[in-house]
Amino acid sequence: MKKIVPLLARLIVLSCSLTPLATASVFADGDASSNPTRPSRDDSFFGVHFDFHATMTDPAIGGATTPELIDSLIDLTNPDYFETDSKGHPGVSSYPTRVGNSAGRFVGDPLKVWRDETARRGVALYAHYSGIWDDRAIELHPDWAARDPNGNAIGGRASVVGPYVDSLMIPQLLEIARDYSLDGAWVDGDVWADVVDYSPKAQERFKKETGVETVPTNSSEPYWNEWRAFQRGLFREYVGRYITAVKKELPNFKFCTNWSFSTHMPEPPFEGIDFISGDLGGYDCVNISRMTSRLFMTQGVPWDLMSASFCRWGIGATDPPNLGKTSVQLMREAACVIAQGGGYQAGFPQVSAGKPPIRDGGVDIELVKVFGSVSDFCRQRQEYCFKTKYVPQIAVLLSTQGTYDRWDAANTGLYWWDRRQEGIVSCLLENQQSVAVLVTRRLTERMNDFPLIVVAEWDSLEKDLCDQLVQYVKNGGNVLIVGASTKALFQQALDEAEQEKATPVEGTVPDGMNCAFYALEKGRIATIDQPITDAYRTDPNPAVRDFVGAVVHELFPNPIVTVEGSRDVDVSVMRTVSGDLTVQLVNASGPHRIAGIIETIDPTDPIDVTVATEKKPKQVVLQPGDRAVDWNWEDGRVKLRIESVPIHEIVVLSE
Repeated sequence: MKKIVPLLARLIVLSCSLTPLATASVFADGDASSNPTRPSRDDSFFGVHFDFHATMTDPAIGGATTPELIDSLIDLTNPDYFETDSKGHPGVSSYPTRVGNSAGRFVGDPLKVWRDETARRGVALYAHYSGIWDDRAIELHPDWAARDPNGNAIGGRASVVGPYVDSLMIPQLLEIARDYSLDGAWVDGDVWADVVDYSPKAQERFKKETGVETVPTNSSEPYWNEWRAFQRGLFREYVGRYITAVKKELPNFKFCTNWSFSTHMPEPPFEGIDFISGDLGGYDCVNISRMTSRLFMTQGVPWDLMSASFCRWGIGATDPPNLGKTSVQLMREAACVIAQGGGYQAGFPQVSAGKPPIRDGGVDIELVKVFGSVSDFCRQRQEYCFKTKYVPQIAVLLSTQGTYDRWDAANTGLYWWDRRQEGIVSCLLENQQSVAVLVTRRLTERMNDFPLIVVAEWDSLEKDLCDQLVQYVKNGGNVLIVGASTKALFQQALDEAEQEKATPVEGTVPDGMNCAFYALEKGRIATIDQPITDAYRTDPNPAVRDFVGAVVHELFPNPIVTVEGSRDVDVSVMRTVSGDLTVQLVNASGPHRIAGIIETIDPTDPIDVTVATEKKPKQVVLQPGDRAVDWNWEDGRVKLRIESVPIHEIVVLSE
């Protein structure tokens, strides 16, 4: 039998045979030279997303899409970019495509109107385009479908090794990029829609590449993990194929595949990915954005997060206005994102006003008006937030191998909706710690930059990672290990270490929990045997929070920033593009875990902020607004009081 080769990092870039397309552009090229320069995605801070998911029965698509409407949207929201629908999960294009599938019920060409008017106003335009999920393509071409173990087509899901990508997806992306001169594509229904594909072609390739004779169908059979790793490799190959094909002709066309390189796919982005993004669902967006933004900021590429503007919506986004989020709710969700240096956008229904809403691809501007004040809120903070870099304090590990091993054992989707690490991140934030989340490779690249690394509730880790973490401790680092199974992975090092006889946090240990501390050469390890993170995510326990805070304080007693006076403030230590140190303070109070619509957010109590600095700053102010604040500097520390944090305050220390 052939040796089974490692498949996790495989990215095969293939040349593609493309369907010839007409070269005449429908975009107003004659006027292009007089249009203002549009911001690149790297420099785009604020945007608006419109989500339609056209169907075969939608009438008169484009009738309400006018230059006047788009001008009004630009005036209202002041965006760097729009994302507008081109093809949703039903697989029906919302513009009169010549290479894809559309209903044919159009009034003019709405995508051309979007492009012409945004270009005239200097606003970038990206396509919302559904990738693997395409109901219409599979209906018309059942042989393009991914297959289950019994050989049945998996509804609406294209095989990534089948004809779909070359026969439809690449030609249509080229049509959008070339003929409409769009700036890029936000590819939806891609990583999170990928499935284990038992199509004959996929099975044949697996057998040929590995020498395995029988393809497994469940976790109890041999080579199950290898089969799943192979499937993930096929997804990477597929993404590389469509990106390479389009960029070969149009290298400036920008690509994102929604939710890739996040908790759904805990890997570093590979070549060809221009930006990463994800759309936050209606509920618990604060917790999800807390976790995701702290992961995205460490991934090394431009990024943003999108709020759903409604607390509940389905395909086509036709929910009534009373489910729309408030401006203050969206401001807080935006603050969670921009405080970590990323861009922000919100998604709105691409339907016209009516009862029920009219599915014509238009926009009910009354629904978008809530976003005007959110735009002002973000723009006021842009200078002190956008492209800021995190200052390493506490790192939380998001293990690539540990995640995939867990999903494979549970037979979940290939790229799952896993929120497990959110609990430990929230617990640390509610102890006013500044936290970064790093996938394995990113952590190994910067391990020695962090005073404390948290490794919480992993049943397995990468082969060499435990050894690297142990060496990090021996060199003077500190590690907090949470969970008995994770502790077992480090047992050899713990046996070598010297366990401290006294437990410094005995007075704060909740019933049924324990902790222990170990000295290992220049560094220390603390262990908590009991699981924390899942329970804390859904039902935060103040006793557990205080216990974890005490353990962390023992390992990491001198963070750059300390905050006293409110548990409801998320703290992030960042550095601006110009080099100023900032303390980002976000009000995370209230029932955001369970509430759909949040009408108001209560300001926090007064807080005392202490910032360690090597020398006295030239100036300390609150932003936005260049507001003066009383502060003093003594013994290497700046101390100030902030009377309240309504939503988001930024302390800027100029050196």
